[in-house]
This record gives sequence, structure tokens and C-alpha cells, in this order.
Amino acid sequence: MQDTNISTQLWQLEGHSCTAIFLSRDNKVPSLVWLGSRLSTPESQNNDELANLIDALTDRPSLLASPDHSPILSLLPQSATATLAMPGLLGHASGRHFSAYFELQNVRQSSSVTAEQLEFILLDPVAQLEIVLRASLHRESGTLTLSTTLTNAGTEVFELQWLASATIPLNAVQNELLTFHGRWGLEMQPERNQISAARIQIENHSGRTSHQHFPAAIAGPAGFGDGSGNQESSSNLLGMQLAWSGNHRVLAEQLSDGYNYFQIGALLQPGEIRLGAGESWTAPAAHVVAARDLNQLSQCFHCFARREILPAWSRSPRPVHANSWEALYFNHNIDQLKQLVDAAAEIGAERFVLDDGWFRHRRDDRAGLGDWFVDESIYPDGLHPLVEHVRGHGLQFGLWFEPEMVNPDSDLYRQHPDWALQVNGYETPLARSQLVLNLAKEEVHQYLYERMAALVEEYRIDYIKWDMNRNLVLAGDGQSAMAAEQPRACYRLMEQLQQQFPALEIESCSSGGARADLGILAHCGRIWSSDNIDPVERAGIQRGFSTFLPAEILGVHVGSERAHLTGRQTDIHLRAIVALQGQYGFELDARKLSEQDRRILHHYTSLYKNSREWLAEASHWRLPTVNDKLLASGNVSSCQAYSLWNVVMLAANKQSLQGALVLQGLKKGASYRIKYEALNTQQLAGFAVTLPAWMTTELVVPAELLMRIGLQLPVLPAQSGLLFSCTRVD
Repeated sequence: MQDTNISTQLWQLEGHSCTAIFLSRDNKVPSLVWLGSRLSTPESQNNDELANLIDALTDRPSLLASPDHSPILSLLPQSATATLAMPGLLGHASGRHFSAYFELQNVRQSSSVTAEQLEFILLDPVAQLEIVLRASLHRESGTLTLSTTLTNAGTEVFELQWLASATIPLNAVQNELLTFHGRWGLEMQPERNQISAARIQIENHSGRTSHQHFPAAIAGPAGFGDGSGNQESSSNLLGMQLAWSGNHRVLAEQLSDGYNYFQIGALLQPGEIRLGAGESWTAPAAHVVAARDLNQLSQCFHCFARREILPAWSRSPRPVHANSWEALYFNHNIDQLKQLVDAAAEIGAERFVLDDGWFRHRRDDRAGLGDWFVDESIYPDGLHPLVEHVRGHGLQFGLWFEPEMVNPDSDLYRQHPDWALQVNGYETPLARSQLVLNLAKEEVHQYLYERMAALVEEYRIDYIKWDMNRNLVLAGDGQSAMAAEQPRACYRLMEQLQQQFPALEIESCSSGGARADLGILAHCGRIWSSDNIDPVERAGIQRGFSTFLPAEILGVHVGSERAHLTGRQTDIHLRAIVALQGQYGFELDARKLSEQDRRILHHYTSLYKNSREWLAEASHWRLPTVNDKLLASGNVSSCQAYSLWNVVMLAANKQSLQGALVLQGLKKGASYRIKYEALNTQQLAGFAVTLPAWMTTELVVPAELLMRIGLQLPVLPAQSGLLFSCTRVD
């Protein structure tokens, strides 16, 4: 890394199609003045000239009854500069140094094959605080990563209350904020709000990413959407997501001085971060994308996750899962399990996962968590007979854990009640009859590592389904708050296991999608998106997650005819069509399938296996439809030779016909063979006199026609689906 002269006050980071420009005036904290499509400037113009031009263009008039010099919105707003924005740093040293004032001391710029980086070193000599602002632009995806490190350069303890990961200015037309919210079983539901003087401030206090508030936001013009597939270069949207699996805050507001902005960071509990002399704390990274529409924004985030975040093993072909939970729940029986394995292998499963109930005292969800020893009363010979049976079918073996939790009714808790998160003098309320272990405590970390490593080694476990089924309440070590330590302690435990067992794969499950973010995904290559596998609900949940996370890492399973969570009955075609929207698998009792259903599942399973390699690098497209009861999306291979499209009709619509489905992302000038892939044409034929010709006859159609005129949809009853492929004809 090479130091550069601080007299240059403009810095550019260049991606393949994106530019980020930072500007500092008079050695003040830099501001992000442009993030968007790549800018072209005359080759003859040097950096100083460009700095002066941008300085002139962004210079704001001073206002009456305001500071003499109107403050520019910086990467770290400071109350000492009289900014009206939420300060990027809040804290104090015994009530003093509550309002820091930083100046730019040095800048370091570097580059790698994949990214260009900047480090801005800031100092407040009075408060004796140092901040390093890091900015990195990923060349391929155009994703800008921002992070902030605070160091106490003095001798007094500094109590940190808030350190923003990113503060991003918005332009005048980016006045609508899209965020995602939900609950258990109904995650990632979109919500839009106008950015106004009434600050939008979303806070998550659950101690995990949460079902309620996804740590991300997207700002754009009112009514912005997925887009029509045009290739305009304008950057209408700004989206950011926080790589953090704990408490967080997202805020956006319109200031009276004309600035619109949004800010994101980890939300700290009182007294949680106390920095002694020389100590530092780094805020979680925020990842920011500028895009013309939501489809392009998603594709940028997906590319970044694939290249920079996800473990390498997530890039290999993803196996078909069969999970034992909804088939047997806690009713573990070795003979029934072997029969379940046989039936799952018959319909194409490649990995069998033994879910909750295999360890000591675990006959229901009220006892046993923490006692990570195989229950000898159920498995007198350990798991070896079952594992050997699984391996005999050529399947991988996976095992469920909930390492961070403990039941009061467990040997572990009876021996070590002080290992649970707690606050002296208060009784911690139970959730699912369990408490949370203090993972930052070395004895806890060592116990969990030793027990999990011993089981992975003994049974050659390929895969861990890592669950977390409750929020953090009274998350302390007896005296001090510890919520911010939990996510990083969890990351460390996962990292240590994967260093010991490099082939081990881990899924993040947290009552479904309550821990799904780019922080946990550095260690987990699969997300269990929701405990709700009702395909009607799951289609919308998957759509929400697809905004930020690539489809191939989102676990989606074919469930039972009657959904266990909602009680809704759906046909096997719809369940399989929705399961093909992500990493395909089974969450049903395959022993009870009819011969016809087995044949049907063979078809859809084979389709997944034949497509999964190109799906792992595909661009995802959400398609516009006539109303929100009709969801349509597809994936197009990186070479644009293959694509797979699905349509889900959630509920009855007042119109009989749903119009045409206009595709996106195909190669212009090419032609594509259309093939209807679902086996439900006979079922759909009963709802109209005829079906559209493309559903019953393979047609070869120019891409231009598919992306302009589209395909006329059939009459679709409520809770039905379509599935078709487009293969380029060379």
C-alpha cells in the first residue's frame, strides 16, 4: 500500500462500469460526491483540474441564519461541523469529548485484481480519537464497500454509542425508500416510504439479523421498480446492505438544508463498547450499489456475494437436500429413518440431513440443548448405522445443531448456569424453553468447538444445519452488555470449524430467515429462507430475498401437500416450481408419496440437476406482471444460452386473462427454443378451451420478440404455476 500526497483532494475509484468519486475540502472528512455509471473525462484534464471543477459544481451557497460555511454531507457527519444529519459518531469519555471534530491526516490508495481501495485516516487531537474510513470498489459488480474503524489514541476510556458504517447522500429525486420487513414465517415483505423531514429510523434489537427488519435499504424516485430490461446508463437507485448478523439501525431523512441521505450501522447497547487506551472497534461493512433499476441492483449484489463473500464451496454444484424435520419431527427411530433415507434417495436426494432430536434428553423442544452427545437410548450404536445407510445410497450426511442455545433442563446448564447470557438481578424470559449461551466466553467457545469437532470427525459430517431459534434478551455477561460480541463470536466458531474441516459446509438457519445477511454468508453458503414452505407464501418470501441474495444459496424445499405452517393444500407441481426458485430439496415424508408423485418429482429433480451449474452464475430477472397476485421471475445463464422462467398465481384475479409475459436478459439477435417444463398442462387445460400454442408446441422465437411482445399467459387458477425454459439456438 502506497501513501499519496494529501494535497490532492479528489479521489476516484473505477470499476468496469462504475465510478466512485470522493472529495475533501480543506482537509475535512471526505464526502462521496458520485457513485454511479462510469464517468468519462478528457484525458488532458489532470486530477487537480477535475477536483476544482467538481468543487465548483458541488459548492453550496451559505444560508441566512445558518453556519457561515454550509457543511457538506461527509462520510462521517459530525455535530461539531453544524451538520443537521445524524452524527456518524456518538460517544464520550466520562461525559467529555462528546462532540469530536476530525480532519484528514493521510490517504492511502491501492488496487488489486478485483478492486480499488482507499483509506482515509482522520484525527481529532483534542478528543484523541482516530478514525480510518475504508472504501473499496469491486470492479466487476460495481459494489462499493465502506467500513469505519475507531481507535482511542488517548488514555481515558471512550464509551462508544454509535459508529455509522456508511452515510450516503441521495440526489433530489431519490425520495422514496424501499425496506423489507416481516415476521416468523413471512419474511422479506417490501415496504415503501417517502423520504421526508420525518426521519425514517428502523431499529432491530433482536440480537440477530431478525425476521422483522432486514439490514438494508434502497432509495430511488417515487414508484421505482424492477425495470423493463433497457440498458440506459442512468443510476436511478442507490441500495445498501449491512454485513452484520446482530442489532442494527437504518435511517433516512430529508434535511432542511436540502440534503437527502441514508445511514446504516450496528446498533450498540449502552456501555457495550468501552475503548481503553489504544483499543479499536470496527463497524460492520456496508455494501452500496448504484443501479438503473431493481433488477440491475440485484444482479450487482449477487455478483459481489458470489465473488467476494460466499465460501468457495458454495460455487460447486449444490446437492439436492432431504431433511428429516417435517417427516418425523422428534420421533426418531432408526428403522423409520432408514426407510426415509431409502425413499428420499429414490426421488433423487443427494444429501440427507438429520434434524433436531438426535442428542441426549431431546424428546421435545423443552430439554437437551447444549448436551451435544448422541442419545444412546435412541441410537445405542451411535449414529453409525444411520450414517452408513446414508452413505450406502451415495448420499452426503448432514446434522442439525443449535450451538448458541441451552435449555435450563440440560446437563450443561445444571453444571454451568453462568455460561448463559444474563444480567444479575433479573430473570431472563425463556423463548422456546431456551436461553442463549455467551459465545464470547472462552470456556463456552472451547466446549462447543470440541463437541462439534468431535462429532464432525467421528461421523465424517459433510454439512451442518446451524439453527438459532430465539432473540437475545438481557444479553449480558452478568454486568455488561454483550449483544455486539455474539455475532462475531459465532463467526469465529464457524471459522475455526471450517479451518479444521475445510470441506465442511454450513447452512444458516434461524427459525427460517432470521439470520440471513452478508456477514453470516462469509461462513455459510446456504440460507434457510423461511420455516414456511407453503409455496404460495414462499414465492413472495423468495422474491424479497432475491433483491439482495443470489437464488442458488436460498434453500427451498418441496413440502407436504398440506403445508405444516399454514394448513394450505397445494398441488405437487406448484410446490416443485417454487422449490426450483432456489437450492432445491425435500421437506416431506417421501415414504408416503404415491407412485405418480414420485414420477413427477423425478422430473423436476432432474431438471434442477441438469440446470444447477449454470444457475449458480445466472442473472436473476423479476418480470413485470398485471398485478401483485401474479409473480414471475427467471434466471438467465451468464452466456445467455439457457434460461428458466417461473410464474406463480397466488390468488384469484378479477381479470380472466393475465396478459403477456415479456422476458428480459436474452441475447439480442439470437433465437430461443421455448419448452414448457412443468407437467401440469393437463391440469391447466381444464380452465380454458385452449392453451397458448407455446405451451404445447416447441417454438423457436427471436429474442427481440420474446423481450418486446412476450408470451401470452394461459388462464391461471389461484395457487397454480408455470415453468418453461428458453434455450438459445446457435
